[in-house]
Amino acid sequence: MNKTAGKEKAGVGSLLIGKFGVIIGLVVLCAVFGLLSEAFRTPGNLRNILIQAGTNSIIAAGMTFVILAAGIDLSVGSIVALSSVLGASIMKTTDNILLGMVVALAAGVVFGLFNGIVIAYLDFPPFIVTLSTMWLYRGSAYVFTNGQAIVNLPDANMALALGRFVGIPYIVWLIIIVYTVCLVILTRMTFGRKVYAVGDNAESARLSGINVQAVKTMVYAISGFLAALGGIILMSRLNSGQPIAGQSFEMTAIAAAVIGGTSLTKGGVGSIGGTLIGALFISALMNGLIILNVSAFWQQVVMGIVVLIAIGIDRYRKSLGN
Repeated sequence: MNKTAGKEKAGVGSLLIGKFGVIIGLVVLCAVFGLLSEAFRTPGNLRNILIQAGTNSIIAAGMTFVILAAGIDLSVGSIVALSSVLGASIMKTTDNILLGMVVALAAGVVFGLFNGIVIAYLDFPPFIVTLSTMWLYRGSAYVFTNGQAIVNLPDANMALALGRFVGIPYIVWLIIIVYTVCLVILTRMTFGRKVYAVGDNAESARLSGINVQAVKTMVYAISGFLAALGGIILMSRLNSGQPIAGQSFEMTAIAAAVIGGTSLTKGGVGSIGGTLIGALFISALMNGLIILNVSAFWQQVVMGIVVLIAIGIDRYRKSLGN
């Protein structure tokens, strides 16, 4: 086989793995669980999978922006907690659901901007900065609430978790809206092209006239906003603001992006659609394991194995591209 034919074959293989591998994996996973348990394949449970994917899928959408720009955000789980307790406090004090949501979202943007400014303008490593703010934001949530959950919120707070429009849960509609907007930003807008360019080669992007620092700051602001939105969903489902909420959410968000084909080893590689499939894969996996009464300890083991496999596929895809 000559070099040209070899490259063409590698290109086809990379395309199949990158575009269809995770979809095939999701279909196979659902088929296996469906065969093992009738409860898994009921319409009600499939709807539960979509609802359960809500928080993680929305946080993972923001994480995708960050990873595409060659960054990482370990603070999203703590932003979920801090923004939601701030919003819950406003809701309880004013009995105004909308104001509480606005405060939560604004807080998420501020926390994300802080991450982005320190990383982009002070040139601190993203891993170290967001590891630090993970503890900072989480600790602040505990201090603000004195370690106690904020309960007795207005009943209307649960409308997002329980409500439906034309038979489809509000949470599912929210996922559709968020991913549609993210898809448009990344594929149809100049900012999206800048995100890919910065992630691929920040220096080349700078030389081409892109404000690299502004782009990096904005992707962290987007991540903070969507983490806060995920916190609002969780707050609605729990009908309380929990300072303990969001623990390990950064890991599942990263996992969804990586499973969906976003590369941790090279910026500028990935797609928002892949992240959505990755989030659904994780939700279906966890749901199926719970239905089969698999221990929570083994669920974590399985999750770790799945992420390792996803990273291995990412490396294989990268080798095919070379």
